[in-house]
Amino acid sequence: MYHGMNPSNGDGFLEQQQQQQPQSPQRLLAVILWFQLALCFGPAQLTGGFDDLHVCADPGIPENGFRTPSGGVFYESSVTRFHCQDGFKLKGSTKRLCMKYFNGTLGWIPSDKAICVQEGCRIPQIEDAEIHNKTYRHGDKLIITCHEGFKIRYPDLYNLVSLCRDDGTWDNLPICQGCLRPLASSNGYVNISEFQTSFPVGTVIAYRCFPGFKLEGSEYLECLHNLIWSSSPPRCLALEGGRPERLLPVLYLLRPGLAAAGFQSSPTPPRACSSAGATTSLL
Repeated sequence: MYHGMNPSNGDGFLEQQQQQQPQSPQRLLAVILWFQLALCFGPAQLTGGFDDLHVCADPGIPENGFRTPSGGVFYESSVTRFHCQDGFKLKGSTKRLCMKYFNGTLGWIPSDKAICVQEGCRIPQIEDAEIHNKTYRHGDKLIITCHEGFKIRYPDLYNLVSLCRDDGTWDNLPICQGCLRPLASSNGYVNISEFQTSFPVGTVIAYRCFPGFKLEGSEYLECLHNLIWSSSPPRCLALEGGRPERLLPVLYLLRPGLAAAGFQSSPTPPRACSSAGATTSLL
């Protein structure tokens, strides 16, 4: 019907149909971006149009992380940096550079994208214990056994489990406990380590007084299964009638079980040199 006619010269129906056809979203976005760039740089520098712009594609944002700058257009030599939220660790390069390749196109260096991975818990350092975990990821349960004579104790008595939390720390971390070191005074001597603060079940220690003091109370104390000593520490009474004082535990005397079998042993008392050169006992 309209064959041979020029629709631009007087055909109002076709002109109306062409005006009603919607433009593609890509073209509309290109026009909007072109005008934004024109406001920044001036239209004289953008006479080539949007198709002639050379920019890097959006580098993306790692999951559980963020990027700086968070948005914008990435031209040649632009740098973007990546960060992770608390509880996550960045795997990959912390920054990427927009560079021109040999073929003239722009791309990111390095090309691999960084990701944020959950941090695992550190191996806990628990005295008198063995850790048997193969992994230490979030949600993992701590697998632990105490050395012989020590018993496991949790801060929360109603929750006997320790889990690796999302922030990389252990929840309800236990300890392996024995009998605590008995009270000490200056009127005795000891040959056990001064740094030892916990003793396994079955340990027997012996008390001795310095010269001039007399022992009052039980000479031997044993660490029982309820993690308390078999009796209170003895005292040393001054032979000159002085004020009695508590005594140091002096010797890690017997291995567990020997005291019950009736074995006893005494430490070698201090010795001093006489004027004749021989040694004599101070006790």
